[in-house]
Amino acid sequence: MREETSKPKMTKEELAKFWKDYYDWINSTYPVEHFEIQGNNGELLSFYRGAKRYKDDSPKIYYYLKDSGYQKAYEERKKQHLLGEESSSEDINQVFPSKAFICINTDEKCFNFGVYENSEGKGYGRTIYDNYLQVLERLNIPDKEQYELAVRGSSDHTFLKRMQTEKLVSKACGKPDEEKALQLLAEFSEYPNTMKFSELNTIIQYAINSNIPTSTIATAINDNGFNIFYTTINGTPNFEKADVEKFKSFGITGLKPTSLHRHFMRNRSFGFLKLLDNIDTDDATLEFRRIFEEVKAQHEKEKDDGSDPTYQTIKNYGVAEHILLNWHHFGLLLKNVNSNIQNIVKKGAINMFGKFDPEHEKEWHDQDVDYNSLQTFRMLREAKLMDKDTYIALYQKALNRNYSFQKFEKAFGKFIHRDEREKAREEIRRDAFYPSPRGFWQKSSIQGKPYKIVRIPISKKVANGGNVRNSLEQKILKQGIAEETKIRTDMVGRDKDGNTILVDNLKDWLFGVPGASGNLHLEGNSIATLPPQTPDFAVKLIKDAFRDIEYPKSDGR
Repeated sequence: MREETSKPKMTKEELAKFWKDYYDWINSTYPVEHFEIQGNNGELLSFYRGAKRYKDDSPKIYYYLKDSGYQKAYEERKKQHLLGEESSSEDINQVFPSKAFICINTDEKCFNFGVYENSEGKGYGRTIYDNYLQVLERLNIPDKEQYELAVRGSSDHTFLKRMQTEKLVSKACGKPDEEKALQLLAEFSEYPNTMKFSELNTIIQYAINSNIPTSTIATAINDNGFNIFYTTINGTPNFEKADVEKFKSFGITGLKPTSLHRHFMRNRSFGFLKLLDNIDTDDATLEFRRIFEEVKAQHEKEKDDGSDPTYQTIKNYGVAEHILLNWHHFGLLLKNVNSNIQNIVKKGAINMFGKFDPEHEKEWHDQDVDYNSLQTFRMLREAKLMDKDTYIALYQKALNRNYSFQKFEKAFGKFIHRDEREKAREEIRRDAFYPSPRGFWQKSSIQGKPYKIVRIPISKKVANGGNVRNSLEQKILKQGIAEETKIRTDMVGRDKDGNTILVDNLKDWLFGVPGASGNLHLEGNSIATLPPQTPDFAVKLIKDAFRDIEYPKSDGR
């Protein structure tokens, strides 16, 4: 707020005339030297005219909020100027720093203001906002209703949004009135800014007190998009418990996931759905498809950019699976979509779980289960899809990944209701489950791989007897036990026409079918190997067959 008048070296008389001309000019430009407005806390706020470069024809008018002592210092300096005396070297703007400013642009019809950092939190901005029309009137500014408000040059400033929200919510007061409440809901339904949860509750409470049906209130909330301010903790919206309980107490139903679309996309979280009851299946299905298409379109747009974090997940698994792994509380949406989508996603989640760590490179511990596996189980439980059959299907995938049943239960048993878990346990104990591992688990010579491969030594006599694998297969086929032993496994083959060949017996599991190699492998002619988690029955069958080959005329001892 310095005076920049670019004055040349002058005599005392010339200097006095220069300053008189300057003050006459600035008085004609800034008609009001200073004004006061009443602060919201009772404090009287004094605003003083800002200095301006002589002959400057800018349409901007500045006023600054100063302490009351500024006026006396300003008058003293002005008196010295008009006497042609040099003012003291002390800068009165340093002695009396500005607390806030007002800038009025008469060409653009903009009322811009702001509070300086060392004076924030004292209500100065709110006072200016509440009194800006009064200020324009004091300064004899015509067409004051046409002026746009801005804070620090922005008409979209957070402070302005907060003031607008408070102004809207303030209408939800006084005596209940149906017409007033309907008008308030109409304004609220089109309101673009966020508000606090407690403020939303205030509007709802006023509408209910005014006998507005909850269905009408729900429509307004849906139209508004449930546009409330919140933070998240681990992907879950963080609300005051009292606000949530208050909202729930209103008994509003009919709120739609599609109305929350902005929240979902912004925060990759469906935690908001915890607030909604009786979600419409068609609407939830529509929201699932909207998000699916938007994630897919975003990926297509950015996939050539190596920094796209979604690329690898979508490449490895798919769009729905990317949402499952990277969006919080996806199950809350999935439990409300139609059964066709539920089954597709459930099947995808089960298959995806089987792809994690396919080479069995990691040991599994309850305290160190990988995030993707946990996210899969959490989602299925949250979606109410974790029943006996789903649990068993996941166990089969875990078996392929070198889980024992005990480790599987310890890591994931908490994700299924105990009644369903008991049914699954009974079926798993009764039936013969065999792994269908992926990758090169049989290469046990690699150091540090915790495969726990079953290794069965082959005697020299058997090894020297010719084709070991052929001899073993013939012996087992002749016995017929393997073919008669029914098993459950993920292993399938394909015939020449592409039809699925179901592997449901031990013989096919050991030696393979068209399109799928068997699980019995030989390391030269010295070791026969079977995958980790192979049941003892199959191991004993192989050992007994080798013994019968080695001692064909003995009693097997």
